[in-house]
Amino acid sequence: MNIHDKAHELARALKESPEFQDLQKKRLMVETNPDSKKLLDDFHRKQVELQTAQLSGRTITPEQKKEYENLAGIANLNPPVRDYLAAEMQLIRIMEDIQKILSEALAIG
Repeated sequence: MNIHDKAHELARALKESPEFQDLQKKRLMVETNPDSKKLLDDFHRKQVELQTAQLSGRTITPEQKKEYENLAGIANLNPPVRDYLAAEMQLIRIMEDIQKILSEALAIG
């Protein structure tokens, strides 16, 4: 058994999963709407900015937090973006489950 072959097999299974297929459909809906695409890009950019700040030990200011929350609220009011983010979370949960299974099997974590 080649471990890399198994990893590729898992990747193919993920790509064929209903969750990934749904995410792809939702991504297309966002990308065909310029306003939705800009909103999603802005939301992801702000999300990465705050995560980077946290990981580097910087304090997130109340203004930054409020800006993120406002952007999240606006994203939630945009059906294509809201649906995309929900589909993205579904796939992230699967990836987290897989990571947990691997960590537990290897007793690391």
